Amino acid sequence: MGIMDIDLTGQTAVVFGAGKGIGETVSKQLAQAGAIVYLASRTEANCVRVMTEIVDAGNKAVAISCDVSDINQVDAVLAQAEKETGKLDIVINNAGIDCVTPFVDCSQEEMMRVIMTNQVGVNNGLQCALRRMKKYNHGKIVTTTSFAGRRDLPHGLGFGHYGMTKAAVNYITQSAAFAGADYNINVNAVGPGIVLTKMWEDILDTAEKEGKNRKEVWNEYIKTYIPLARGAQTHEDIGYMMVFLCSKYADNITGQIIYVDGGATTA
Repeated sequence: MGIMDIDLTGQTAVVFGAGKGIGETVSKQLAQAGAIVYLASRTEANCVRVMTEIVDAGNKAVAISCDVSDINQVDAVLAQAEKETGKLDIVINNAGIDCVTPFVDCSQEEMMRVIMTNQVGVNNGLQCALRRMKKYNHGKIVTTTSFAGRRDLPHGLGFGHYGMTKAAVNYITQSAAFAGADYNINVNAVGPGIVLTKMWEDILDTAEKEGKNRKEVWNEYIKTYIPLARGAQTHEDIGYMMVFLCSKYADNITGQIIYVDGGATTA
């Protein structure tokens, strides 16, 4: 065994936003480390696909439909996991949607849509998880934030209201960490830099519609905003940090926003 082999055998993990992208990847990594993973997403079919792949690999998973903007649905997912396994060890708040409309053009409806998922949804996951984990006197909660919560992009390419919600996530992560500290519940967030997610696909789609070369635009973003020469991050990069934060090796890490962004937040 290596010096930091992570073993989560027998632990119960719930991943919100588990149906694709970073959520899918970290779910598979948690399952590979031995956890029983409850996969929650608004689109249940995506979670069923991920569950099938996890089970086919010899690991354990359950798929559940959940809209994180509804606190009752969030708590119901945690209640099911707790009832069926007798514990609740790990919660990942990864559900999120993009908003790349220029700041001045963003409608109230679009702004509220992104707030309800990215900000209220995270609040719901944090509150419900803390309430249920207190009696166990331990727990690990990890939320997906973004380097957009620390900085915007110039020349109309910014994240506007999306970044606003991620800045809120950063703040509430620290609030939740204080709330869980007396119960040995660790609360942290991981901030990706540029990862090829739906948000970035939307940005590239817009560039294509404007007659630009998709690959050239992608490479220009990476060159401009990621100092580290190896370029964009992968879903696996983000998952590795999340799994580490769920392990015993992170028992004394709480209230932190850890950026896995190739140096994007240093610029």
